[in-house]
Amino acid sequence: MSYTTQTFCVILRETSRRGRAVFGELVIAYLFLAGVGAGGTAAASLADLFVVRDPFGEGAKPDVAEKAPAERLIALVFVVSGGAMVLGAACLALDLGRLDRVIALFLSPPTTLMNLGAWAVTLLAGTATALALVRVMYVPAVGRGVVAALEVVAIALAIVVAAYAGLLLRTLTGVRLWSSVWVPVLFVLSAASCGCALMLAAALFFRSDRTVALLASRAARADAVVIVFEAVAGAFFLAFVLGGDHPGAQASGASLMEGSAALPWWVGFVACGISVPLIVEAVCLVRDRWQTGARSFPAIALALSGVLVLVGAMGLRTAVVDAGVHRDLELQEPQAALEREDVNTWLN
Repeated sequence: MSYTTQTFCVILRETSRRGRAVFGELVIAYLFLAGVGAGGTAAASLADLFVVRDPFGEGAKPDVAEKAPAERLIALVFVVSGGAMVLGAACLALDLGRLDRVIALFLSPPTTLMNLGAWAVTLLAGTATALALVRVMYVPAVGRGVVAALEVVAIALAIVVAAYAGLLLRTLTGVRLWSSVWVPVLFVLSAASCGCALMLAAALFFRSDRTVALLASRAARADAVVIVFEAVAGAFFLAFVLGGDHPGAQASGASLMEGSAALPWWVGFVACGISVPLIVEAVCLVRDRWQTGARSFPAIALALSGVLVLVGAMGLRTAVVDAGVHRDLELQEPQAALEREDVNTWLN
C-alpha cells in the first residue's frame, strides 16, 4: 500500500470514528470543477475537430477580436474549462493539507488509482490551459496539426478525469453507497452534460451566425441525449440504494430521501440538472426556433438550461458525498471491525 493510500485510509477511519464527513467542501468543489473542466475541454475539442476547425500557425489571426464568433466561442469554453481544472487541482491540493502528501500523490510507489488520477488531472489542466492560450495568443510556431493532436489527447484525458472520482469512491469499501457501479457512470455522464452546458451558456455571448447556431443546436441535442441516460443511471443508482438490505445502504437511502442529502439530490440534481433542462432543450429542438441574434428566445432558454445543468452537477456530487458519509460507525466500517477482531484474536 502506498504512502498516499495509507494516509487517505487513516483520514477516512479517523473522521468516521468522530462522526464527521469523510470529505469536506474542498473535495466536493474538486469533484464539481473537475467534472466541468473535463466535460468542457472534451466538448470544445470535439467542436473544433469536427465543426469549427480553427486555423493556427502563421495563417491564424493575431487578434482574438478578429476571429469568427464560433472560434471565439470555442476559445471561451477552453478558458473556462482550463480555469476549472486548475481550481479543481488547487482544491484537491489544499484538502490534502501538506506538501509531502501532495508530492506523494504523484510519486509514491506502487502505482495506484489515486496516482493515475492525480497525473490525469494535472495533465488535463495543463493541456486545457495550453489549448486556451494558443487561441488567445498569436503563436505562429504552433500549427493546426499540433493543436488537433493536443485536442485528441485532451479528450482521452477528460474521459479518465471524469471517471476517476467515481472509481476512487468505489475503492472505499467502508461506504456501501459508493460501491455502486452507477456512481462513476453518473459522474461521467454529468461531466459530459456539463461540457454541453458550457457550450450553450457561452453561445449567448456571441453573435449567432450559422456556425454558432450549429454548435448550440448540436450541443443541445447531445445534452438532451446525455440527460436521458443520466436520468436512467440515476434511477438505477437510487434503486441500488433503496433496494438493498445492507444497513449502510439503508442509511444512505434515508439521507437521499429525507435527510441532509435530499435537497441537493431532488432539487439540485433531479429538478435543476435533469427535469427542467431536458424539457427546455426538447421544446427548443422540436420547435427549431433558433433565430439570428444571440438574444433570441432559444439562445436565452438554452443558456439558462446550461446554467441549471451546472447547478445539477454540483447537486449530484454534494448528494453522493453527503449521503455516503453521515452514518454511524458500525454501519460504515464492517471491514475495520473484522480487522480489529483478527488483531484481538492474534494477541490472545
